Amino acid sequence: MKGLRVLVTGAAGFVGRHVVHHLLQAGAEPIGLVRTMSPGQEGQPFACVSADLVNDPLDDLLHNLQPDAIIHCAGRTFAADTDEGRAQLDADNLAATTRLISAAARMPESLRLVIVSSAAIWAPMPDDLSAIDETHPMRPVAAYGVSKAAATLHALAEADRLGLDLAVGVPFNVIGPGQPQRLVPQVFIDTLRSRSGPLGVASGVVRDWVDVRDVAAALVGLARPNGPRGLFNIASGKGVDLHAMLEAVCRIGNWKADVDVAAQPASSGVSRSIGDCRRLHAATGWAPRICLDDSLRDMILPALR
Repeated sequence: MKGLRVLVTGAAGFVGRHVVHHLLQAGAEPIGLVRTMSPGQEGQPFACVSADLVNDPLDDLLHNLQPDAIIHCAGRTFAADTDEGRAQLDADNLAATTRLISAAARMPESLRLVIVSSAAIWAPMPDDLSAIDETHPMRPVAAYGVSKAAATLHALAEADRLGLDLAVGVPFNVIGPGQPQRLVPQVFIDTLRSRSGPLGVASGVVRDWVDVRDVAAALVGLARPNGPRGLFNIASGKGVDLHAMLEAVCRIGNWKADVDVAAQPASSGVSRSIGDCRRLHAATGWAPRICLDDSLRDMILPALR
């Protein structure tokens, strides 16, 4: 990756920030793209530009920046369960992706495209399945997953139609430093730290937790020009239920949880989600390096100092 110019959309986001950091460590020249510049982005050791992927012209932007690769991390992960909210998800996840791919396809020189999808695209796991591989059907159960599946299918179809140098990374449940506050386990950590009341923990919910720094390494690995094409799960291959996750948080933070033991359904409508990452490992050599306890420790302990 040394010397390659890599445009990172959503560079100020949870995953994007870590992708930029990993690119810098690899000797690449990241260019951060954000929707709105903030004072905190001044003085960064990399170039940063602002653009709205849904509304702004993108051809001139790419011609001016001349990236060798694009890692498309930008997107909306949450919106209200309303017609307006679903329209926001479609715009920021599907429309932004289609417009970016179209602009990249019109560049005179081929460039590498890595589109960041989500495990929310996959159909619920049957009880007899140990992990989801890339042949699993796409049948999302919530609006976010629908918008990401639509963007994923469009990206793959355009790659086939136009011969694009494109891969799609499919991260499972991403955790680690900087995780948004509304997501588990950050919700657990904030509630326990503030002692703001009992925690309602859904029963029988199992997730594949993968550290954001490992996700960033996987995406950078996929960004090499003329790299492997198609779908690639980014996962640990291990399932951990929410109660075990909470126990680990309490052990590391030295907290005692007040747990609401009433059974609750999974908020996403999916009880089990575990990924098979063997295809990514075979293509790039990637494997997760950061264990769950280390991810949680890096989320908890800096705030306790």
